[in-house]
Amino acid sequence: MHSAVMQNKKYLEFAKQNTVEVLALQRLAEGVQKKDPRAVAYKVKGANGEEQLLMLNWPNLTLEEIEDLSRSKAGSFNKTGKIPYTSVVDPWTEKEIKGYNGGSAKGIQEDVETALVALRKDHGKGVARKDLARVNEATAKAQAFATAGDFAKAIEALNKLDTQTKGAAELLTTKISDARAAVISAAEAALAAIESATDPVKAKKDLLALSDRLRGTGLETKAKELLLKL
Repeated sequence: MHSAVMQNKKYLEFAKQNTVEVLALQRLAEGVQKKDPRAVAYKVKGANGEEQLLMLNWPNLTLEEIEDLSRSKAGSFNKTGKIPYTSVVDPWTEKEIKGYNGGSAKGIQEDVETALVALRKDHGKGVARKDLARVNEATAKAQAFATAGDFAKAIEALNKLDTQTKGAAELLTTKISDARAAVISAAEAALAAIESATDPVKAKKDLLALSDRLRGTGLETKAKELLLKL
């Protein structure tokens, strides 16, 4: 299954657009302990400089992540007691559509294509990984700007998304909407902190610095009114 399906280039291209693969691999910790060549790990440095062990045969996954996948619902579909087992699952109901021991790249692809016809009829086309990644990247950037107090840049990052996601699935529009609400909420908190400050001179200075960073939040008028009050 590893070489015939999960390293099959045609299947990987198909999976990128049409499926989400969930691995339920068991006894991996035992393999590591016994120094099984199929359970080799290598050291890398993480984003924060911490050392990580990644599995050679499962690129970018740690032992803990693979064990977490195995403990997920994915590990419950195999009722045969035999391995390997393949299960095609409806992502909305989490019920098995088809299951079989083993499986070929071509056979799995054909079964998924058949399932997709019914699923897309009931739920629409779904979300492409590249679109989800783009939205996740932009909302993370907006959150970073908001944390730094630059709410205008945060809103600007989300506005760029709006022009690219017209007609997008509800998942994407909800992510953008939630991110925008979080930015505005943070901007309101910053404005409220200035309004409740006891030193009017410092408050005015802080407000003048903040005002340019409120563009697009809808709080510009409130900031002007507070400035007149101060």
